[in-house]
Amino acid sequence: MAALNDFARLLRRAGVVGAGGAGFPSYIKASSNADTVIVNAAECEPLLQKDQEILAHFAPEVICGLELLVSATGAGRGVIAIKEKHENLVRILEKAIAGKKALSIHRLGDYYPAGDEFCQVFEITGRLIPMGGIPIDVGVVVNNVETVFNMAQADRTPVVDTFLTVTGAVKKPCTLRLPVGTSMAQAVALAGGATAKDCVALDGGAMMGKVVSDFSQPLTKTSGGMIILPAGHPLVRRKNAGRSAFDRAGKSACDQCTLCTELCPRYLLGYAIQPHKVMRGLLFSASDRKTWNQWALLCCECKLCSLYACPENLSPGDICGFAKADLAAEQVRWKNSPLNQGQAPREHPIRPWRKIPISQLKARLGLEDFEAEAPLRQEPYAPPAVRIPLRQHVGVPARPVVAVGQAVKRGDLIGHVPEDQLGVPVHASISGQVTAVKDFVEITA
Repeated sequence: MAALNDFARLLRRAGVVGAGGAGFPSYIKASSNADTVIVNAAECEPLLQKDQEILAHFAPEVICGLELLVSATGAGRGVIAIKEKHENLVRILEKAIAGKKALSIHRLGDYYPAGDEFCQVFEITGRLIPMGGIPIDVGVVVNNVETVFNMAQADRTPVVDTFLTVTGAVKKPCTLRLPVGTSMAQAVALAGGATAKDCVALDGGAMMGKVVSDFSQPLTKTSGGMIILPAGHPLVRRKNAGRSAFDRAGKSACDQCTLCTELCPRYLLGYAIQPHKVMRGLLFSASDRKTWNQWALLCCECKLCSLYACPENLSPGDICGFAKADLAAEQVRWKNSPLNQGQAPREHPIRPWRKIPISQLKARLGLEDFEAEAPLRQEPYAPPAVRIPLRQHVGVPARPVVAVGQAVKRGDLIGHVPEDQLGVPVHASISGQVTAVKDFVEITA
C-alpha cells in the first residue's frame, strides 16, 4: 500500500468508507496517484435518489470533497458523472464549479447500469480497465456522492450519519439523514410506515439489493436505500428463491439463447464474462457437483441478466455469483484462471444500442406503481438507541474501545483498527451510555 498522505490519514481517522456496496476504506483511494477523479452520481438503481438529494442540498460540500480528493491524488481533473435528465441538478453543479478549471460535468444517459465504474471510466476517459483490474490501474479514482460529501466533512466530524432513500410501499417516500445504527424499523416509521401488512425491504436497491425481513437491523455507513415491497411481490419472490431453486430452474429451462451474455454490460465492454456459458456448465453438472465455470469470474453481479435479459426468468447473475464464491473458496481467481491469457478488453461495436433504459427496467421489475419523489427531510432525528456494527467496511472489524456503562458523546471513538491493518474506526452516532458490546456497540440516549 502506498504511504498515506495527510488527507488519507484524515479520512482513516474519520472512518470514511465507500457509502455503498461493501464499504471500501476511502483512505486507500486517497493515497493513490491518479490523473482523473470521478464522482459517481449516476444513481441508476430504480426508485433511489439519495445522491440526487445530497447534490440538491449540499453541492458545495460535494465539490469541496472532490477538490480535496483531486489534490490528494495529484489528479489533473475531477469529473461529476450525472444523468442528463437531472437538468436542475446539472445547473446547480455548473454554478458550483464555475471558475474551477479542473472540474467538469459528464452527462450520462438514463440507462442501467450507468453507475458501474467500469462503464463510467470508459465513458469519461475512453480507457478500459484491465481484466481483473480496478480503476486505479488506468489512473482513475471513483467515489460516489455521499462518500465525497463525507470526505469534505472529515476535518470536522467522523462519519456518524448515513443518507438513505425509503420508498416503495410506504405512505411518505423520503430521503433521510440518520445516525448510523438507527434501526430500519425507525427509518420506515419516519416514511409514514408501510402501506401493506406483510412487507420486506430491498436493502440497497431493486437490482443489487438483498431482501431483509427483520427491520430491527441497524443502518450502516453503506446504507443507501430501502425499497419496501409486499412480501408477495414477484421481485421479492425471485430474490428469495435461493440457490437450489435457481439451480433447478436453470437446469430444466435454459435453452442457451445467449441473451444474458448479449446484454451483459461487462461483456459489451469486451470482458471475458459470458453468463450463458456459466449456465451451460450448470446444465452439464451432476446434482452433487458445484458449478466450476470460470466464465463467471469477471461478473459484477449487476443482475441485469437475471432480472431483465433472460426470457425464461432464470437467474444467470445469481448462478454466476454462486460460481464465483465456490471458485474463491478454492483460491481460483482471475489472476490464476486459465481464461486469463493477458488479453485486453475491447468494446463490442453494438454496445451503444444495447444499453437498457431505466423506464424499461422498472416495467420489467414491476416497480412502476411505486414511482414517487422522495425529498430530503432535513429535520434531525434522535433515536432512543442505536446499535453500531463494528464491521461496516472491507477489511478487519473494528475492536471495541468502550465498555458497558461508559458514557460517550456523538463522534467519540468506540471501535479501533490498528494502523497496520485494512479498516477504519467507528464512532458513536449519538450521545448516551454504552449498554452492550458484542460485534456491535449499543448506545442508549
